[in-house]
Amino acid sequence: MNKIIEICPYSEMTARLVIENRTVAMAARTGHFVIMRFSDKGVRIPFTIVDSDPVAGTIDVIIHKGANLDDVLRTLEVGMEIPDLLGPLGNAIEVKNYGTVVCCGDGAGFVPLLPVIKAMKRAGNRVVSVLSEQSAQMACLSVEVEKNSDETVFADGDAVDTVRDILDRERVDFVYESGPTMMMKDIEALTRERGIPTNCILNMIMIDGIGLCGICRVMVDGKRKLTCIDGPTFDAHLTDFDQLLNRQRHFV
Repeated sequence: MNKIIEICPYSEMTARLVIENRTVAMAARTGHFVIMRFSDKGVRIPFTIVDSDPVAGTIDVIIHKGANLDDVLRTLEVGMEIPDLLGPLGNAIEVKNYGTVVCCGDGAGFVPLLPVIKAMKRAGNRVVSVLSEQSAQMACLSVEVEKNSDETVFADGDAVDTVRDILDRERVDFVYESGPTMMMKDIEALTRERGIPTNCILNMIMIDGIGLCGICRVMVDGKRKLTCIDGPTFDAHLTDFDQLLNRQRHFV
């Protein structure tokens, strides 16, 4: 249980882990995540389930040094057991044929969009993916995204401007966004003006992942929600990004 079956190093900063856990693999759906701890005294960190294989009984996650995992990346080996893995957590997203779906993310914050892109493409959507300059530099992301998207756009500057250009040039039926809160707030404003349904995937600090600590709380439609049990995906038009920005300043 929780044995590392394969390690795919994308770079010195990033690696994809294939982990054996049949229970989680069989229950995992697009939008779910797991919380892992790599040592008995380590911190509990949420990771998006980027892929799962119920037949093989495995799940895939992507880890990177940016999540304070420098020491972990150096010590991981095939065959070792992860001492603590909880999941699948959160709520799965609704996957159907909307038409044209734009997925926009920034940096490592793009990782939660990988399973969304794959699922939306499988459902018959035209998928347009927007990667920021920082995301494009992460080879693992660009390869995965281009493989599963109808069009991949690499933003030279502000990803928000790139999304605006796409919305101006063609009909877009749904938008998914993940990454920095200010970027998501600005994209939400664009899609609100045009009446385009938009979901945001929030990457919040979590401790237990089952709604007990309350540290991942957000305000959605004027109501207190917990990212771990009510999310991590929310209607962006109902999400209070200003409140979210204020909360995040406490953890800087």
